[in-house]
Amino acid sequence: MSNSHKTFTRRTFGKMIGGGLVGATALTGGPWIISARGEETIKLGGLFHMTGPGSIWGPMMQQCMMLAVDEINQSGGVLGRQLEMLAEDDATSTDMVVQKGSKLVQRDGVSALFGVVYSSVRAALAANVAERFRVPYFYPTYWESQTSCGRYFISMGAIPNQQLDFFIPFLIEKFGPKIYCVGQDYNWPRVSIAYIEQLLPKHGGELVGQEYVPFDQSDWSSIIQRVKSAKPDVFFPFIGGNGLVACLKQFYDFGFDGISVAATLMDEMYTPAFEPELRQGMYCSASYLMELDNPVNKAFVSNFKAKFGADAILNNMGEGLYDSVHIWKLAVEKAGSFDREKTVDALDGISFNAPQGEITIDGTSNHAALHQIIAEVRADGGFDIVKDFGKVAAITDCSVV
Repeated sequence: MSNSHKTFTRRTFGKMIGGGLVGATALTGGPWIISARGEETIKLGGLFHMTGPGSIWGPMMQQCMMLAVDEINQSGGVLGRQLEMLAEDDATSTDMVVQKGSKLVQRDGVSALFGVVYSSVRAALAANVAERFRVPYFYPTYWESQTSCGRYFISMGAIPNQQLDFFIPFLIEKFGPKIYCVGQDYNWPRVSIAYIEQLLPKHGGELVGQEYVPFDQSDWSSIIQRVKSAKPDVFFPFIGGNGLVACLKQFYDFGFDGISVAATLMDEMYTPAFEPELRQGMYCSASYLMELDNPVNKAFVSNFKAKFGADAILNNMGEGLYDSVHIWKLAVEKAGSFDREKTVDALDGISFNAPQGEITIDGTSNHAALHQIIAEVRADGGFDIVKDFGKVAAITDCSVV
């Protein structure tokens, strides 16, 4: 690929998200193609939020898919064939993702689809492209696990039980039983907070407040006052992009007064936007962080930085996308065929030694069993791993058999 992509570093992302530039164009032009040498390449389709509100993640996720494709090609490809990555900007739009996804399948003939962050965009792609055209679609983002379920939809991101079953008891034991949640008004926050509300009484906890805000919420003062009045032990935001940064900065300005902050949406792409005294002591639940201390992750991060720059950063969505390409490869090799139906049939029980640790696909739901960790943010923006729960199965009502 040419140098038309933009690498996100701790410094550039901190400026971008902290300065209110999220949603600006991260890449222009398209599609972006990685072509491998040789004839009759196997095409894989990537759909990324390069523009629109999801553009904070699109370039990084594209880079992680590029890395996976390059590594596979350098190791001999899949069943003797080289891979070609075709990438499209879905503009964080439900209409655009269906248009671009349909093009990738019908005109370009991709063998599988990868990508997307936002729930509404994922749901549109899964229902109107993956299931309609019977092409496997690997979704690498943590999500609510209630709005997409199908034979051709493969969940590679953590769902509520994986993110919260260990995290909530930890928070209660460490900080106290009272939790206050604020989320943006869409599926992932609403389902996650409802899950927390059901989980808390089982561990002696209490949800002392919950509310939902529009995506463009900018003044958090009245919400912060309500949070402080409720006197929770933990403030738990389900907010993305600039909203999370603005909320927590205003919260800090008003004074925390002994209230701790915990989130599932907190990683190396966010911490640079906060001052050291604000980010230190926050806690997160995640499947992946760059600082995981294992040989596979060290090699993964090293290769990522070698390709995209010493200061390049990634998060669990990027790692999930990297894992997705390798899971697809293993399924094809197990099937002995690039046939889409045979590939989907072969997914059950497939395991991959990922940067986060071994992950495994449950073919009854097409959800991945993922690792789950709890980490504390340091003043320097890095993370200390305080709990590692190993591989955690997804508990979902979805059944595809």
